[in-house]
Amino acid sequence: MIAITAATGTTGRHVLRALSAAGHDVRALVHSGARLEEARSYGAREAVVADLTRPDELAGALEGCNALVHIGPPMHPRETTVGQNAIDAAKQAGVGHVLLMSVTQPQIEPLLNHQAKLAVERHLLASRLPFTILQPMHYMQNVDVADCVKTGVFRQPYSLDRPLSFVDLADVGEVAATVLADPARHLWATYELCGTDTLTGHGIARVLTEASGTEVRAEQIDVRDMLPQGAPDYTVDGFIRLTTHYDRYGLLGNPNVLRWLLDREPTTLAQYAHRELG
Repeated sequence: MIAITAATGTTGRHVLRALSAAGHDVRALVHSGARLEEARSYGAREAVVADLTRPDELAGALEGCNALVHIGPPMHPRETTVGQNAIDAAKQAGVGHVLLMSVTQPQIEPLLNHQAKLAVERHLLASRLPFTILQPMHYMQNVDVADCVKTGVFRQPYSLDRPLSFVDLADVGEVAATVLADPARHLWATYELCGTDTLTGHGIARVLTEASGTEVRAEQIDVRDMLPQGAPDYTVDGFIRLTTHYDRYGLLGNPNVLRWLLDREPTTLAQYAHRELG
């Protein structure tokens, strides 16, 4: 049995679907009872409510699991604590392998979400638990293809001329399933997962235009216009730091590791767009 945290989030549901499709039995850990049925719809064999801020609850939720996939809550003020709790609970429950979902280049210190993930990586290294760390690039799923085609506008809160690399979460899920099918082969490994596309905002708009046959233009907006009402100061600060960094430096990666793990070419943004458009 494989346990997965944040099982119904954007990352979690893609990983959960991939694990289920590969034949793995999965126990989904969700934060409320309202998410239990959703987790089962993504393929979880079991679904349980577990508060990751309460380490005394976690070990019981992991009982009988041979592996844990931990996905931290993005831009959450307690992401580091949650990750450390999950690792400590895995050790207490006798879990044999931890697959940690981190981020590409967690050493970029100005970014709060990178700081949190690097701290969790360090805690995992010190735990002596067998592990594999995945460091995915900027997700293609951050591009809402249907909305862009409907409105004719692709919006992003940083320079439209700054290139970023991308990865498809379906590819990330496939890698997770591959690693957990033969964990001994991937022990102690840290894998950066990056696709082949490196695109500016204008380049993304061109890809969407070609994929849909509908003109899509790129527009830069203020990051504050994308944040939910009432977001905590930590989250607001985190997104402002992230978009400021992207605006100045972008975020670039290399596809060789992902190509090797998939044993095929990674999904392109054009392929992702066609898939989203049905």
